[in-house]
Amino acid sequence: MSELNKLDLNWIDSSNEDQRQLFLDALNSYLFFKKDSLDKCNLLITENPNFNAPKLLKIILILLTRDNNKIIEAKTLLSNIDIENLNDHFKKYLNVISFWLKKDLHSVISSLQNIISDHKKDIFAIRLLHFNNIFIGIDSNFLGKHLEILGSWTKTDPLYHLILGMTSFAYEENDQLTLAQNLANESLAMSKKDLWSWHALLHVQDNELSSDLESNEFFRSIDWSQYGAIKRHIWWHQALMHFYKKDFIKCLEMFDNFIFSEDEFYLDFCNTSSLLLRLHYQGVDVEQRMQKLKPLANYFCEQQLIPFIDYHLILFYKYFDDIDRLQLIHEGISHHYKNTKFQKTTSSYLEPVINNLQKGEVIDPRLMHNAFHQLGGSFAQREIILLGLLNHNDQSDLQKTIKNIFKAKKTSVVDYA
Repeated sequence: MSELNKLDLNWIDSSNEDQRQLFLDALNSYLFFKKDSLDKCNLLITENPNFNAPKLLKIILILLTRDNNKIIEAKTLLSNIDIENLNDHFKKYLNVISFWLKKDLHSVISSLQNIISDHKKDIFAIRLLHFNNIFIGIDSNFLGKHLEILGSWTKTDPLYHLILGMTSFAYEENDQLTLAQNLANESLAMSKKDLWSWHALLHVQDNELSSDLESNEFFRSIDWSQYGAIKRHIWWHQALMHFYKKDFIKCLEMFDNFIFSEDEFYLDFCNTSSLLLRLHYQGVDVEQRMQKLKPLANYFCEQQLIPFIDYHLILFYKYFDDIDRLQLIHEGISHHYKNTKFQKTTSSYLEPVINNLQKGEVIDPRLMHNAFHQLGGSFAQREIILLGLLNHNDQSDLQKTIKNIFKAKKTSVVDYA
């Protein structure tokens, strides 16, 4: 853990070496998606209530759940942080949290960029920038930010492979597959423990509609028991590979045994609902499994934190023709995103989808030109919108446009008919 001391983490407000090392262990757990990071924070907070860094990390972990029902706990923790002796670096994180609590994700991202501009090797800020920026749109700006960060790092820097993995993902989402694959492989050559680099490699392979990771000895040797929701997301990606082969029975088996979770976590709902909807659009009976997701859908239905969650909910409730819930989401989007930068995004891209699914209003095919990247998430996640529209519309121009998007994105022919 001493390697982390070489990075720009001087916001950690303890000179006690033992406490610092315990905190770095908790931070390391977050960086590598381990499920014990919250427990480690709680222990540090209990043992030393005056140590603010674990409070900061715990607040961030809570906010990363994208769950309105947990905001009160985050606010309480924030009120217990004594700012009197904190340095400017730490105070910049308090700005990040302030915007996050106001649900101003765009300002969260700007504040994180401000931290990184002054502390170019603050891996915590970089990680948070990456995982928040995904939800406002993965485009050339997203890639540009990562290339700028990468340019400030060298191969001898601790955790350099994490930077490679994030940049690989940015390359893939900008259709630069060779560069994406090269960086993911370079990262994994340095460390086989970075799940996000495995994830980036899966994204490259998703474009090819085929993956060899199930036979990869290093991937197969991962101890999944130490990880949280990230493992179910990776298994979702693997299930998609079976979907492309039309092995729908295998997809259902993976849903039942690996991907489904009763945890109230947004990504679990998005993973499971989008997999089942894909199968439904192929004529597979998923009724009982969709019913199992209703408690999760209802939990998030009125929260409206990010459009990424909303479009999964919209397509979920369309499956049940639940007009009341669709109307509730529509009203919530208009209310919760008002006076935010998401207002333009949702009015331009999400409301036409809702109006089409609810009322059959025609969608201008020109809206498809960027495959809805402003709504957040990767193409593999956003394509559920395209599939939902492809299956719920008989407008030839629209269908042609959607199919052309798939042909341009996928390196092999995939039959979604």
